[in-house]
Amino acid sequence: METTLITDLTYVAAPVVPVAPPSLPPTVLASRLKRAFIMAVFHLVEARLLWRFLRSPARIRLAAERIKELKRVYYGHLKVRKIACVAGRYYREYQTPGWPSTAYDTYVATTVNRLVPFRPDTDTLNLVFLAITKKCPLACEHCFEWDALNQKETLTRAHIHAMVAQFQARHVSQIFFSGGEPMLRVNDLVAVVEAARPGTDFWVITSGFNFTRENARRLKRAGFTGVTISLDHYDAARHNAFRGSPAAYNNAVQAAAYASEAGLVVNLSLCATQEFTTDANLMTYARLAKQLGVTFIQVLEPRAVGHYAGKSVDPSPEQIALLEAFYLKLNYGPDHLDWPMVHYYGYHQRRMGCGGAADRFLYVDTDGDLHACPFCQKKSGSALCGSLDDSLATLKTRGCHPFESAST
Repeated sequence: METTLITDLTYVAAPVVPVAPPSLPPTVLASRLKRAFIMAVFHLVEARLLWRFLRSPARIRLAAERIKELKRVYYGHLKVRKIACVAGRYYREYQTPGWPSTAYDTYVATTVNRLVPFRPDTDTLNLVFLAITKKCPLACEHCFEWDALNQKETLTRAHIHAMVAQFQARHVSQIFFSGGEPMLRVNDLVAVVEAARPGTDFWVITSGFNFTRENARRLKRAGFTGVTISLDHYDAARHNAFRGSPAAYNNAVQAAAYASEAGLVVNLSLCATQEFTTDANLMTYARLAKQLGVTFIQVLEPRAVGHYAGKSVDPSPEQIALLEAFYLKLNYGPDHLDWPMVHYYGYHQRRMGCGGAADRFLYVDTDGDLHACPFCQKKSGSALCGSLDDSLATLKTRGCHPFESAST
């Protein structure tokens, strides 16, 4: 049978005792000398890649100038200071492949081709969020796919194979499998990634459900790079209430431990609700992430879509200021250089606009339809039928809505 699904999604109604989070060694480098050395290696690697792609001193200088300007727009006066090492690869950003890898070279090639074209295609996609199942055992407060949950499946394993191949042909360097709960289709995940060609990092976005030690090892053997685990509170009871399951916290914490043990990069994803966003909560959450030895913390702002549709969930200007201060403290503060790196897309989105709508990333829903991003859904063609080139062109033309928030 091509598609394997767990159909009984009901938790046993039994008392769940919160597990004690393990204390795992940090993956973020603590040594200033080692950080400086690896950063110098990155510069040499990128110089080598520029020569490989462009083969002209004048074009290399032009690319270097444009890359410098791109970094200035994205980071402002900030300089990347932190580096993590997992399974022999080094990471500076959550949504950038680690080096050394074919995926890293692919990412740099697409970035350079965007700035100084050296190949005939105009593909600019770096990242795809690919939802592979409608099934989920949880009832999350913020779920953006709420209306599609536990409906009849559309995507077969063959569909997922085909979509991955199409996006790889367009030089996509990262694919994040989501849902629903993608670990319900772990057999399909393993089969698809085993069959994929080199040049793409694969991640799974999960609540931790069905993320056993053996399944973590299977993902790593198949070629997965990392796992993004949804953990929305350091307090077990509050996370369980947010996720609608008494086992959600245990599943998330154990998944982080199993993933680290297997050599997968671990990112904790936090939906920073109005109720959660205080300085004390953010720092307590970061301490838990450090204890778990994770590499990244992703901060997401809630959006009034899906289960939150019609609700006032945007953070206040004061809370946005807290989130930005947290991002700056954890990534650039001298007292947190070996703490997990924070990925807060909202910080950069407010300064340089959105990279969705097939500019740098897009979202494919559980029917194979294309959207600007998981939170900005409006069908713009299909990844399963018709011309993908035409669908991507339509998506780019429609674009994303202007980024608006309580801070503007």
